[in-house]
Amino acid sequence: MIAFKYILTISITVLASNIFGQYIGYSPIADSAVSRWKPVDQSEYFGTYRFGESESESTLILFQSKAGIIAQIKSGAWNSEATDWIWQYDNLNNVTIDKQGNFYSDEYKGAFVYYEREGEVIKCLKIVDSWNEVSLKEGAYELGWKMDTAMDSVYKGAFTFASIRLLLPKELADFSLKELKTMRNEIFARYGYTFNKGGEMDTYFRDQPWYRPQHSNVNAFLTLLERKNIEEILRMENQKK
Repeated sequence: MIAFKYILTISITVLASNIFGQYIGYSPIADSAVSRWKPVDQSEYFGTYRFGESESESTLILFQSKAGIIAQIKSGAWNSEATDWIWQYDNLNNVTIDKQGNFYSDEYKGAFVYYEREGEVIKCLKIVDSWNEVSLKEGAYELGWKMDTAMDSVYKGAFTFASIRLLLPKELADFSLKELKTMRNEIFARYGYTFNKGGEMDTYFRDQPWYRPQHSNVNAFLTLLERKNIEEILRMENQKK
């Protein structure tokens, strides 16, 4: 009888580890519901992935550019007075995706997978030991489900392309000095940069419905692609002065 209880305890522990170590949102899942995603082309992986739920929700923005693969985590939290939701952005470094659909970065690793739930198959990105810390168990993973969101709707403004693709001097030459200045500052504005009160950029962006001034410094939020574009835009501005 004692031996039977011992075996039963071991079986329950193994089952719980298999089911409750993995999550999609706050819901535990079993490994058996997850399978390898096999796309026709690697470009199918790129897009936005939603992790977590409610106030723990975050979005991973993932796309290919000539500056490399851009992977950026957008998350938020209430300020100390609980009066305003403050957005934060973290960029993953040295992101690669191999031919088997494995995801690597300096900060996180995982894989692109299918998740089957109630007969529906969902495209997901599996992240081991994710930033959301949905489980305290080391080695557990979280699934972020792929959303049908166009990249130009992720980044707001009149010059969204400055955050999506590498800009060339030839195309920048067609913009006026004022347009170039607005384009460059719009990159900072997207992250909630607070401009000098009453200044030209402050007046312009406060008139944009998407703009929310929240940070005095957003340099850490900028992607490698945006940094390169800012340099190129600024170079063109100086040529036109």
